[in-house]
Amino acid sequence: MLNTLLRTPGRRLRWLTAVGAVFALGAGGAEAAPAMWRLSDSDSTLYLFGTVHLMSADVEWRTPEFETALKDVDTIVLEADVTSPEALKRMGEVVGELAINPPGVTLSSLLGPERAARVVELAESLGLPSAGLEGFRPWFALTLVSIAAMQKEGHHATLGADQQVLDQALGQGHAVDYFETAEEQLLILAGLDDEVISRVFEASLAEYEDFGEHMTHMLDVWRMGDLAGLEAMANKSVQKVAPAMYEAMFVARNRAWIERIEEMMAGEGDYFIAVGAGHFVGEDGLVDLLEERGHTLERIQ
Repeated sequence: MLNTLLRTPGRRLRWLTAVGAVFALGAGGAEAAPAMWRLSDSDSTLYLFGTVHLMSADVEWRTPEFETALKDVDTIVLEADVTSPEALKRMGEVVGELAINPPGVTLSSLLGPERAARVVELAESLGLPSAGLEGFRPWFALTLVSIAAMQKEGHHATLGADQQVLDQALGQGHAVDYFETAEEQLLILAGLDDEVISRVFEASLAEYEDFGEHMTHMLDVWRMGDLAGLEAMANKSVQKVAPAMYEAMFVARNRAWIERIEEMMAGEGDYFIAVGAGHFVGEDGLVDLLEERGHTLERIQ
């Protein structure tokens, strides 16, 4: 079933890369820009930059402050490696192990008739073969639907801010590190209850109906560094509809990353940390968590 939906090796790699990227901003400088902070001590400087994982080619967001910060560091740190051959191979294995329904079980039987009908209608409007989705568990089927909606509007992981940071950093000769693996990200989604995933999908139907407008608004909020707006779009909606997903995808991961960030501060060197912008906002966000631990962050844009 997986090979039927993702017919060619090249297409499989593109979809798996996008699945990894789905993982899936307050006053700043004089001009609106994506939020970025600086955290420093006598021998370490960390820049923390909130990204959007999928983007279109016409989005302009770079600033002189961003370029200077990225140029001056030794190491960049991203959420996970979702592009190397090794990571893509393991992601494909995890999908094969955890995303496929057992014999006799279909997506429709897990979602129920009303939800399944909505998935079919939406999938077909996006050019996805709805019959091909029947073999997948809800978490993976709805991830594919979300990616298809983004790609229909021209937003791709290869154009996302994370990938642009990685490409530029490699060109500048920086070292690259990651907070987690792509396998760990997929395991978080796979570990969520089917009913939780279904509720999130239902709550997102209005966004899918006019996804172009939704993405435009989200990118505007991100580019303006609007922390409250970003929290409302990226965090509070998930927290309200599916607290278990919010805990798994934001709270637990942020707390794990804080430990790594403090290890960087305890050592020497300069780092540029680029992770999803939703990880920086709210009382469970990286900024508040770092300040609770006594760190002082400077908002530089």
